[in-house]
Amino acid sequence: EILDIRHEEKGHTLITKSEKEIETKAVIIAAGTKKRHLGVPGEHQLKDKGVSYCATCDGFLYENQPVAIVGGGNSGLEAALDMSKIATEVYLIIRGERSSGDKSLQDKVNKSDKIEICKSYETTEINGDHEVESVKIKNTNTGKELDLTVKAIFIEIGLIPNTGFVCEGLETTQKNEIIIDENNQTSINGIFAAGDVTDIKDKQIVISAAEGAKAALRANEYLS
Repeated sequence: EILDIRHEEKGHTLITKSEKEIETKAVIIAAGTKKRHLGVPGEHQLKDKGVSYCATCDGFLYENQPVAIVGGGNSGLEAALDMSKIATEVYLIIRGERSSGDKSLQDKVNKSDKIEICKSYETTEINGDHEVESVKIKNTNTGKELDLTVKAIFIEIGLIPNTGFVCEGLETTQKNEIIIDENNQTSINGIFAAGDVTDIKDKQIVISAAEGAKAALRANEYLS
């Protein structure tokens, strides 16, 4: 595990958890992201038993069943629209007064007769003995609580880039994504980055794989 990257004139030094130092001329950072969790009772216990962080991956398992989506951004809206095609009912749980997603997606969600939007609600508990049976939500304005009977809950509240180890001086966005140019070069010469850890718009495996290949080619050119 890399804890730090020290940028020096003639190259870079990687510091590992075991305090080993690795000297190198070039670095490719492809550390990816991790899903943001709700941190509510039942979430960990029922993971992969109805609790999912990817509607695209697991949605088909809940065809003809009621489901809930947590998240008011583009990911949440897209998940709600996808699930509305196969689920019997979709509850879209949004913490704020309005969605932060694109207007075009909001319009499609608002027009769907299968999606019930729960605005100003936060998820407080996920219930079920061996699989998800219901989700408890609470209105952030009134304190009103509801129990939604669902078979799955898809948590689409964003990604956290694994950039805790990056060196000082490496430019990142407000979301801590590493800023790269069209050659996968970061703000520090000789340090490249690829995939979901960067500020590329689309977070998809096929795109990350291509970005990794690009970064390797550019690093090879740099070393040559």
